[in-house]
This record gives sequence, C-alpha cells and structure tokens, in this order.
Amino acid sequence: MERIAEWLAYQLIKHWLLAINLALTLFLLPTVLAPILMNAGLTEPAKVIYSLYSITCHQLPERSFFIGPKLTYSLEEIQKAMGSQVNNVFKRRAFLGNPELGYKIAICQRDFAIYLSILLAGLAFALVRDKLDPLPFVAFLIFCIPISVDGLTQLLGLRESTPAGRVFSGSLFGVGLVWTLYPRIEAAFKEAQKVAEENWKRKSGKSTEGF
Repeated sequence: MERIAEWLAYQLIKHWLLAINLALTLFLLPTVLAPILMNAGLTEPAKVIYSLYSITCHQLPERSFFIGPKLTYSLEEIQKAMGSQVNNVFKRRAFLGNPELGYKIAICQRDFAIYLSILLAGLAFALVRDKLDPLPFVAFLIFCIPISVDGLTQLLGLRESTPAGRVFSGSLFGVGLVWTLYPRIEAAFKEAQKVAEENWKRKSGKSTEGF
C-alpha cells in the first residue's frame, strides 16, 4: 500500500501540469454543456449543472455568454424577457434564458475568461516549461489592475462593465497567474521528483525507470 501511495504521489509530481489542465477542462465543459442541454430540451440535467455552478458564480444573465441568436444581452434586453422580475437580483440570477434568447453559459463572462485563459496558458506553458522564467510578483500586480478596476467600479455602481472589458481583464489575470505560478511549481516539483527518485533507489536499489 505504501509503494502504491508513493507511486501515485510521484506520478502527480511528474504530471502536475496535465492534472491541472485536465481538471480545468472538466470544470469548464459542463458550463457550456448546460445551455446545449437546455436547447436540446434536456432541462433537468441542465438545471443540475446550473445549480452546482451557482455556488461559484453569480450567473447574472446580462454578464453571461449565451448559446443562442446572440452571444450577449444587455440588461434592457433581459428585462424585455423577464418583465418586472428583472429588478429582483435573485430571480435574475435564476433566469437561464428562453427559446428566443437561447440559454446562458453556467458561469459569467469574467469567470469563463479567467478559467479559459488559465487553461490555454497552461497548454502553452507545456511548450516552454523549461525555458520560461516566472513573472515577478510585483509585475503580476500589474496584471491584476484591470480586473480590480473593472470589477470594483462595477460593484460600486460607478459604471457598468462591458463584455469586452470582462473578457480582457479576466484573461489578463488568468495569463498573469499562470506566468507567475507555473514556472515556480515546475521548479519545486522537479526538486520533489529528484527526491522521490533518490528515495526509490535507496529503498529498492533499482533504477527509477517505470517508477
């Protein structure tokens, strides 16, 4: 049992990037699957997905992408579909869409941009993992400025952010996060991999090939 645990730990250390990229893929796919299921009339499994992802995101329709005739809708367009209920933020969150508008993706535009950019940057990192130096933490703060300004001014009611602004700021944050953390994780796990291989040699007296 101990050897199995050691082997699993070693594989996670060795393939950490694959594990993260796979996890992000599995996280994002249902968010897009939900509106597809709604459009196909499979409402019950779709609603389960929306319900689960509501824990992680506000899901406001005017700040979400749709799979339908249009990719995004303004609050005024949502109001035409919902009527007076649009003024209730909880009912607005629960509005999934309709056959005329299509149905929203299960997370908002900013969150979708963040997770997708982290996934794409992670895939790109696989090509340069031995060459890319980590972004300094101070520089990462610069990458955080757009999302902080865009989100805070929207939260305070000073302005309404735009889909382009949410995607840009979210994507910049996601790329900056990967550039800051992934090279450091790679360096740390390479050291951990060496330690694991040395321990394996010492215990078994064998090569680490196939470990």
